[in-house]
Amino acid sequence: MDKLYNLVQKIGHRPEIHLGKKSLHLLQSFLHGYIEYHNEITGESNYFFLPEFQEYVQKRLNFNTSHSWASLITFYSGSDEDAFEYFYKLIDEFFSENAH
Repeated sequence: MDKLYNLVQKIGHRPEIHLGKKSLHLLQSFLHGYIEYHNEITGESNYFFLPEFQEYVQKRLNFNTSHSWASLITFYSGSDEDAFEYFYKLIDEFFSENAH
């Protein structure tokens, strides 16, 4: 299983501890920071599942754009907190459809 996915699941169970509150944009920032740190420490250029998830969200929401997955999900949600919840629905669907 993808280690970033495991981290995402851990954050989803207790977002207030990791992010301060339920916020998709805070989650996105956290993940980008984690990836940047991981890549710097390991000397890799690894973006884990996020490029494939970007494509999945665009297809799922029928929206072809250069906006990030977080921006697209937020656009289709009532608030940043609702977007956070919708992200977890989409990420679960993504991983159930795309065995990583």
